[in-house]
Amino acid sequence: MKETGYATASRRKILKFLESNRDRTVTAADIDEYLTAQNSQVNVTTIYRYLDKLTKEGTVIKYVAQKGSQAAYQYVERGHHCDEHLHCKCVRCGRIIHLECAFMDEISEHIRKDHGFALQCRNSILYGVCRECQEAEAGRRKADPDAY
Repeated sequence: MKETGYATASRRKILKFLESNRDRTVTAADIDEYLTAQNSQVNVTTIYRYLDKLTKEGTVIKYVAQKGSQAAYQYVERGHHCDEHLHCKCVRCGRIIHLECAFMDEISEHIRKDHGFALQCRNSILYGVCRECQEAEAGRRKADPDAY
């Protein structure tokens, strides 16, 4: 956990929460709820300011939400190269999967060459259902087919 600038106890707790949830996105409300449970009252504006700082530093990625929804943030490991690949987000559990594979180069090249469009991968998300949630759903259907 690398902290740049002024490190308050609240900032350390926020960064710890982000790191421990690195496989999914979180909102400022999630962070606020966590801090409240830790008996650490922090103004939501302060949380947003710190998230903006972490975004500028490249420590977190900010995913802009749909109109009327909160932005989501994800802690990024150093060397993850999120500018070079897309991300998949499970709409059930919130897990983020980094599409770090050679196929991404093919997709990016096709879109650039055939459609004249350069992908901005860093904040790009494809939405769907992850393998674990699909398997859990299949298990529930198998256990109780009459419920579906």
